[in-house]
Amino acid sequence: FYRSTIGELQSSFTVNQARPEEKDMNRQPLEGFRMHNLRDDRQAPLVEKVVELWTTQKVLTEPQARKRAEELLFVTMDEQNGDVAGVCTTYLGTPPALKMPLWHFRTFVAPDYRQNDVAYHLLHLAIDYHESQFVDGTNTSGRGLYMEIENPIIQRHRNEAVWPSSGMVFTGFNARGDHCRVRYFPGARIS
Repeated sequence: FYRSTIGELQSSFTVNQARPEEKDMNRQPLEGFRMHNLRDDRQAPLVEKVVELWTTQKVLTEPQARKRAEELLFVTMDEQNGDVAGVCTTYLGTPPALKMPLWHFRTFVAPDYRQNDVAYHLLHLAIDYHESQFVDGTNTSGRGLYMEIENPIIQRHRNEAVWPSSGMVFTGFNARGDHCRVRYFPGARIS
């Protein structure tokens, strides 16, 4: 059902924990930030800033960061200081439980920017990017966008079976117990 939840419903939120999709269904621009599409306009200085963010935050080692940089899709920059606020990557893969090619979405938001809806905007940009290419026939290799939610706070507080604005549907758990979600693109077929 559309308003179903996974686990217990978490109904008390502080202002900073409020669900972005309940704040504004129209996705207003993220003030004070600039979004860059690195898939279509790969800018070496921005890629280096992302690699630096991943390594200084100890998210990835230098070799891992260089490899992951090949999958960069969007980066969010703070307009005031030029810092990388957040980044998302996508790669084509086939989740074992779903057995179909999907764009795997990953995101990282720098700690200082985690209350600014950066991840929310990156998710929607990734959906819009890949879905538009699927619909217009530019790239139909992935039939939807797939993500695994590792963050236990998001698992607890964003436990709707279907996320309202993104349409990301809960599909089960992976081997680590992370929530798995998918958004199929219009016209996608199982085979």
